[in-house]
Amino acid sequence: MWEFDGTELSGTFDWDLPPSKSHIIRWLALSSQDEKDTLISFSGIMGEDSVSMARCLISMGAEIDFHDHHWFVRGQQDRFSLPEHDLQCGNSGTTANVISAMSACLEGTAIIDGDVSLRRRESRGLCETLTDLGCEVSSYSIPRRISGIICHEEASLDWEETSQGATAMALASPNLLSDISLSLNGTPISRGYWELTRDICSRSGIDIDTKNGILNLGPWKVDTPSEISVLGEQSLIPMRILFSRLHGVEVKTNRTEEITGLGLAIHNMECNSDNLNLKDGSDIITPSAAIMALGSGGRITGCPHARGKESDRISKTVKMLGDFGIKTKETSDGIIIPGKQSIQRPEETVETYSDHRMAMTAMILASKVGGSIDNPECVSATDPGFVQRLGDICDSC
Repeated sequence: MWEFDGTELSGTFDWDLPPSKSHIIRWLALSSQDEKDTLISFSGIMGEDSVSMARCLISMGAEIDFHDHHWFVRGQQDRFSLPEHDLQCGNSGTTANVISAMSACLEGTAIIDGDVSLRRRESRGLCETLTDLGCEVSSYSIPRRISGIICHEEASLDWEETSQGATAMALASPNLLSDISLSLNGTPISRGYWELTRDICSRSGIDIDTKNGILNLGPWKVDTPSEISVLGEQSLIPMRILFSRLHGVEVKTNRTEEITGLGLAIHNMECNSDNLNLKDGSDIITPSAAIMALGSGGRITGCPHARGKESDRISKTVKMLGDFGIKTKETSDGIIIPGKQSIQRPEETVETYSDHRMAMTAMILASKVGGSIDNPECVSATDPGFVQRLGDICDSC
C-alpha cells in the first residue's frame, strides 16, 4: 500500500520516462533471431514487461546480457528450442502473444503462463489462428499449452479487438518452415502498434504489407541494426500532463518514441478535445479521463477494447475516479466526463486492480489530496522508477 498526505507544489520538475516497452519487445524478438550481435541502448529503468520478454527468449535459447543502460543480444546460430519449464510472461500480454506465436514455429510443447492479472486476459484471435494453422492450443487464456508446429498454409486472423495477433505472427515469421497466408478480418484497432511492427521488421530486413486484407508471411533472414537506441514510453506522457495540470507546475520529460495514432490522441487530449476517440490509443484512457474531469470535460469514445487490458479500464476507471469524488458515466465504448470538477481525498484505500496505468493515475491524484493506494508495485510493469520519482518530487517541496 502507498500512503500520501498530499502536497502543494511550485516550480519546474523533470519527469524522466522509461524506455518504450513496445519498441524493446519487438527489437528483442527480432534481434534474438539474428545471427549477429545487437546492442540495444536506453535511458531510465527497464520495465518488467520488457524483462519478461527477455527472460522468455533466454529460456528458448537466446543469449542476452543485461546492463544498466544497454542490453547486448548475442547472435543466434541455431533455431530456438522449447524448454521443459513454463515460459513466464509476467504481466505482459504482448509477450504472451509473441511467445505463443514463436512457440508455434518450433517442435515440441510450450506452456505459456504469467501473473494473476495476465491470466484474466484472453487471446482468442491469435489462438484460433494458430489452431487453423495446425497447432493444438489448449486455451484462449493462460496457462496455455501449445503443441505441434504450424503446418497449414492458410488461416484467418481477427484483428478487430487487437492488432497483437498480427504483430505476434510477423515477429515469429523468421522461424516459419514455409509460407503462410492470413486473411485479416475486421477493421484494425491500435493501428500505430501494427505500423510500429512493420517499421521494425522493415529495418530488420523485410517489408510486410496487408494488401487486400491478406497478411503473407514466410521464413526470412533477420538483419537488425547492430546498434539500436530506444527512447521514452510515449503512452506515459498523459501522466506528466495530469501531474502538471493538477499541481499547476511545469513538468519536463525526455524524448519519446512516436507511435502513429497514439501521438494524435495525446495531442487531442492535451488540446482539450471534447470528443476524444481512443480507437488507436486506448492505453491512455485512465489519465485522460482524469485530465478531462479537471478541465472542460467531454466524452471518450472508440475504445471498447480497453475492457480487455490489465483491467476493464472503462468500468474500473469510472470506479477509481469516483473514489476521488470525480463523477463520470460508463458507456459501451468509453466514458462521459463532466468538466470543472475538483478532487477529494478518498475515504478508503483505492483499488488499482493490478493495473499499472490505474495505479499511476491514482497515485498522481493522491499526491495532491492524499490517500492510500493499493498495490503500487504493479507500476513496475512499465515504469519501475515511478514511485520513487513521484515521491522525490513531492518531498522536494
